[in-house]
Amino acid sequence: MTVHNLAGKTIPIPVAAIILMHVLILNQTFYPDVAATAQHMWDLARHLDSHGHTVSAITSQSVYGSSERFKVVHEKIGSITIHRVPQTAFGKVHNLGRMGDFLSFYLSAFWQMSRVPAPDVILALTSPPMIGVLGMIQKQFRSRAGKRIALVNHVMDLYPDAAVAMGVLRPTGLITRIMAAIDRRKFAVCDALIALGYDMRDRLVKQYVQASHSHRIHVIQPWADQTEIKPTPRDTNPLRKQLGLENAFVLLYSGNFGQAHDVETILQAIRATKDRTDIRWCFTGGGRGMTILKDRAAAESFTNIQFLPYLPREALNDLLNLADVHLISQAPAFTGIVVPSKLFGIMAAGKPSIMVAPRETEAARILIERDAGIVCTPGDIESLLTAINHLQSDTSLRNQMGQRARQALCERYDCSIACEKIEMILKNAVEDANA
Repeated sequence: MTVHNLAGKTIPIPVAAIILMHVLILNQTFYPDVAATAQHMWDLARHLDSHGHTVSAITSQSVYGSSERFKVVHEKIGSITIHRVPQTAFGKVHNLGRMGDFLSFYLSAFWQMSRVPAPDVILALTSPPMIGVLGMIQKQFRSRAGKRIALVNHVMDLYPDAAVAMGVLRPTGLITRIMAAIDRRKFAVCDALIALGYDMRDRLVKQYVQASHSHRIHVIQPWADQTEIKPTPRDTNPLRKQLGLENAFVLLYSGNFGQAHDVETILQAIRATKDRTDIRWCFTGGGRGMTILKDRAAAESFTNIQFLPYLPREALNDLLNLADVHLISQAPAFTGIVVPSKLFGIMAAGKPSIMVAPRETEAARILIERDAGIVCTPGDIESLLTAINHLQSDTSLRNQMGQRARQALCERYDCSIACEKIEMILKNAVEDANA
């Protein structure tokens, strides 16, 4: 087993003695929710369960992106216990409502954490922002059988940086400075940090983590399961017939399309191709960008665009194989703050991508290094249109890029590889906390 150190070099991790842990996952979404973090943590929970560990998850009772609620509050699957706590459901329409949702979840999650058995290690994610502070409190004021609780922060989105990039907070504002100070304290207390990419790692080191603690940062990109998602023949895809796309060249954007993504460049490309019947733009998921596209499509009568809702995980393989080429987007302001997890499912499906993002972002770096897609500069409509035409006209190139994407996924970004690395990080954190 290997991980990547701060210099980006691959180093071996010695196989430790068997340590069975109670792992508490703290995140706003979890199984069976459709959010990317829910899917990833379910993968990890099942991996840990299969290795004999006990897993608890404290998550929201609300369904991601909707006003619905899960009916089952407490559920046990194998050795995985799920505690769904109540929260308000104002949604993402207004910032005050969103803050209310966050606050209510903090309170409910804190109450639930005080009632469940103390774990060996808490794996805190970043949804909602600063949720790792609850883990920090548990670590500092609670113990398990006389042993300290370990804390690992899996940084999926970096706050307050994301709020600043969205324009919600001012870069030097009081709230921004307070949140940054809390982050520095929290990261100093953590036994380990997991960053989604090297750009995120660099940002953590530059702004939040002391040099003496930088060795605690591990880079583990999002992942996909090569056994669950795999290439399938284009002509046998059931969604193509169902959606009337048998003869279309399909450009697919799948997942959240929010403020971290470059909507405008893609919108301009759709507008430039609105009279082309040979191209079909498909969008599935949700987010602010999806709402903008739906409004523009209706107002300007785009005829070659189609919107689908979030699909269940069982339909994910057919969905990802629906595309001839996938679209990925990341706004420049979010470099080092987020990493689009959709890339890795696309790679598992053996499909090429066109990404609108700065070349130094993690996903763009992977596409360029593996020659698995084309990266276009945000705002450069002509380069995006050229990339689309190039991949549409060259089937061989699409297939080759897709094959390279699949190979890279299997070699480095498969679910089993990532989960084994995280398991080892959790084990080492437990040992370090009690050293």
